[in-house]
Amino acid sequence: MKASKLLWAVVMALTFVLTSCDRVTDEPTIEGKMNKFFDSQAQQKSFRVLTASGKPYNHKIDWHIIGILDPKSETYLTKKIDTLSNGDLKISYDWVAFIVRENKSVIDVEVQKNETGQDRSVDFVAQDNHKGLASPSMTVIQRAK
Repeated sequence: MKASKLLWAVVMALTFVLTSCDRVTDEPTIEGKMNKFFDSQAQQKSFRVLTASGKPYNHKIDWHIIGILDPKSETYLTKKIDTLSNGDLKISYDWVAFIVRENKSVIDVEVQKNETGQDRSVDFVAQDNHKGLASPSMTVIQRAK
């Protein structure tokens, strides 16, 4: 009798622990791989924000933009932030701009033509407000040729 009560208590405790934990699958992430490659031409690409399990971003976990990071020096670059007339947020730096749609479910990346003769890259760094994880973040790499 005591063994069955103990077993019942363990099962209930485990059920409570497992159901009360936040699921990592709710964390926002960018579709595809972390590195987003662009050729040397001016262009724009759109990337959806998904949950870690690949489902459409459900807005249950809010996230905010930390900034644009230079991966070589690990310093944040001066950026210009504009709120567009449709509510989208545009974060610009030199040769690259990130447009975060108002509902935060899509990020458009615009790059200017690369005439530097060298590959260049920046990190778009965001953080979710729930766990403080650096997501949804991405690295934009533009080839020289």
